[in-house]
Amino acid sequence: MKITLLEADCGTFLLRAEDGRTILVQVDWDFPGVASTFGWSPPPGTMTDDTGTLAEKSLSTVIGDARDFLHERAGSTADDPGYF
Repeated sequence: MKITLLEADCGTFLLRAEDGRTILVQVDWDFPGVASTFGWSPPPGTMTDDTGTLAEKSLSTVIGDARDFLHERAGSTADDPGYF
């Protein structure tokens, strides 16, 4: 099944299935995962610090980059990886 990415109000997004069902993507922590569904990946090295732990400073950058990617790709379709 294909899903379509739509922009919604207040900086949120919707995922719409071919049958019309929708899911609201509102939590910014979800933006990187949803963006990866549509082809985004974070730049190498931005997700971890020297210890291999998620770097908090990088996290805000990654979320912002993913959000920007989603805004640019509104209206795009992708295969549903299991949202519906």
